[in-house]
Amino acid sequence: MSKIAEGLKRLFDKHRIVLWYDALGDFTQEFNDAEFPDVIKCEIVKNEFALKYRMLIAEPKSKFLLYGKYDHPNADDNWLLDIELSNVVFHTDQEALTLQELELPIHFKAWIKKHLHYFKSKERAAKFVSNLEAKENEDQLTRTLIQTAFGSVTSTLDDILKSYVTYLANGKSDGIDKELLQYNLSDYLWSWIESVYQYKAKERSIYDFVLEVFQKNFSPTSKKASVNRTTEVLLASWKDARSFDKTYRQLVDRVENDLNISAEVNKLEVHELINDDVFECIDKQIIKQLASQLEQGNSSSDKIDKILKQRESCYWYDKYFEFYSSIRYANWLFDEISKYNIIKFVDYQDGFVQYTNKLFIVDQYYRKFIQHYRATNQNNVLNSLYQKTHRAYSNTWLLKLSDAWQEVIDSNSEWYFGGDSQRKFFKRAVQGKYIEKDITIFVVISDALRFECGQELHELFNQESRFSSKLEFQVTGLPSYTQLGMAALLPHESLSFGEGDSILIDSKNSIGAQARKKVLEEGSNVKATTILAEDLMKTASRSEEARRLVQDHQVVYVYHNRIDKTGDDKTSEDKVIEASKEEIEFLLEVTRKITNMNGNHVIITADHGFVYQNETLEESDFTDAQITGEIIKDNRRFVLGKNLSQNNNVVKYSAQSLQINSDIEVLIPKGINRLRKQGSGSRYVHGGSTLQEVVIPLLYVTKKRSDTVTKVDIDVLKGSNKITTNIQRVRFYQQQPIRDGIIARNVKSYFCVIEGEEKKVISDVFTYNFDSESNRPEEREVEYKFTISTVIRKSTSVYLIIEEQIDRSNKWNTLLKLPYSLNLAMENDFDDF
Repeated sequence: MSKIAEGLKRLFDKHRIVLWYDALGDFTQEFNDAEFPDVIKCEIVKNEFALKYRMLIAEPKSKFLLYGKYDHPNADDNWLLDIELSNVVFHTDQEALTLQELELPIHFKAWIKKHLHYFKSKERAAKFVSNLEAKENEDQLTRTLIQTAFGSVTSTLDDILKSYVTYLANGKSDGIDKELLQYNLSDYLWSWIESVYQYKAKERSIYDFVLEVFQKNFSPTSKKASVNRTTEVLLASWKDARSFDKTYRQLVDRVENDLNISAEVNKLEVHELINDDVFECIDKQIIKQLASQLEQGNSSSDKIDKILKQRESCYWYDKYFEFYSSIRYANWLFDEISKYNIIKFVDYQDGFVQYTNKLFIVDQYYRKFIQHYRATNQNNVLNSLYQKTHRAYSNTWLLKLSDAWQEVIDSNSEWYFGGDSQRKFFKRAVQGKYIEKDITIFVVISDALRFECGQELHELFNQESRFSSKLEFQVTGLPSYTQLGMAALLPHESLSFGEGDSILIDSKNSIGAQARKKVLEEGSNVKATTILAEDLMKTASRSEEARRLVQDHQVVYVYHNRIDKTGDDKTSEDKVIEASKEEIEFLLEVTRKITNMNGNHVIITADHGFVYQNETLEESDFTDAQITGEIIKDNRRFVLGKNLSQNNNVVKYSAQSLQINSDIEVLIPKGINRLRKQGSGSRYVHGGSTLQEVVIPLLYVTKKRSDTVTKVDIDVLKGSNKITTNIQRVRFYQQQPIRDGIIARNVKSYFCVIEGEEKKVISDVFTYNFDSESNRPEEREVEYKFTISTVIRKSTSVYLIIEEQIDRSNKWNTLLKLPYSLNLAMENDFDDF
């Protein structure tokens, strides 16, 4: 089928009558040869009225092709004008044929002539048609043509520029530039860019434009750029688009290098950089200076906290999260230690209460600092800060705390076996709270989960939508090691030493899963069992095996050993920080598994805690106790033996005084000192009597029937809802402080115009994590200055949008949609600010 026949066929698909004027009669043969089913062909030879009668009266449903061998008549002389207006005229020149193929009106003939070369490809033409949404004017057509050439998502300048700079980042911009010239689109595109961003250059290029955009949005170079501040919105959209992330980072690398931005940044102080986040080297400089300020102690804790909070919403924060987090925990650790010039405990109970209420936090800050510091691959920029943090914790805090605690120990002739003793765990926590009330209970025992780890786990549970957690503590016996701690958690009347350092429960073996299961069954007088956490996690939640585990037992002990297994091995003891993090996350998953099996009550506790220092210990950290006698078991933190003699660097207990039936003697080094022992690790230790070793968490976790955890409410404080300049200030307000049951909310906000289903963003994007714990309302306010960029000068369809990301997705929910009116002056007043 010829191109003319194809064009006619397309017209008859939509119209009943087609008129064809051929002044020179060049297409007479084509007319004669044209054959279409159900189409009547007629020549126009001064028979207009007869044709009208036939088409409109005699055969009103038939299709007609009218062919005239003359020029298209003007309106006054055209007796078929009414037919034309209600149907269609077929044109046979190349421009007209192309317009007919695209189903565009003939008045776009001049436009199509400029871009005719583009439409020689049927594939390109088809893509253009698929993208075309509006056909009212040439601007819309040209922008759709540019969109199609670039392969952009839409025909907006923002999306077109995203595509353009993606070609640039991938080294393909030269090819697209040739196409723009070839298809007569280049001048239009650059005029469009100039009208929006005031970009002017003798030699226009996309990279030159990109350089201008980045220069304008970096404070020290802003005045060197000729583009206007509308580029703030452009750059904000680049940073906000997840799909554009790779391209943006490639651009930053190239621009940063070509403009030697790092040399400029290195001259500046934190306060001069705090509002900039375009270039990656900015964050590097801020991290370097904050670490230096902390190390030198010449900046307040509050000031550093505010800077860190401000950087949270910046583009590069996620990449440097571990660095910022290291600084945050070092800052908090120094601040916390500075609060305690003197530590004093009245007695055992006072020590336990002070430690579990507040003092534990220093151990947690140190662990979290080491965790994040190690995640930076121990980057050299933090090395001095690391050294200071470690010294503050090890040489100042641990020594001060352990010395104060040792005074309490020295003033007592016996170890603590009061109401919070681990020895009373089963009767107090399991039997009294659950067995006697006929409630099924899972007891999860995590080897070496010290109190501060349990406290972090407790907070995580209370952020979960279907869990409630109550945190208490218990105190281990001495020595604070696995065999004794595990035995103490089982039902028993008496404990005694077996062979070596093994513990017998009522004269029965307590080592191994089967032995513990037997003790648990006999001592609880109910159906009970034990299981390894790994085996529990392998069990399908709705399986028959899971159903039997829950329904056939009232007490289930679940054992897991990650922290102690990692720390007790000299080759892996430096990984105990990572092991602690993994264990906390794992215990969350174990509890979810149990509740998915319909086990609604869980206790989480430990056999003992630990002391950890990240550096190889100094000689002064080891004590020479001058021990002689029959040594049965020696450890960095305790010795078991008979007829022992020692100096004053250790405390001697008889097994009987530790409520262990035996004639064995126990030696515990004072403070945090280690005993010398060939071949064993020394950074991770337990077995002694420090608060970190003997105070362990006791969590009561319950599955709730309904979700009682809510996120903080966000509102916008009253102000003008009229936008009259390109800068609009908005004050956001976090309505409640963070506390149990109320958790943080991470949002993003922007201005947009909404008309029907179409939403066009007209401002930069503000992101913020509302997580303030302050009870003072004014401290929960945040102000942000939005940059407004739009060709629209007046509108009542403008809204401030506040969105929240849906958990575990890339989608966002709208929290607030607040109406504003837009009334901008014609001139751009950006640079007046």
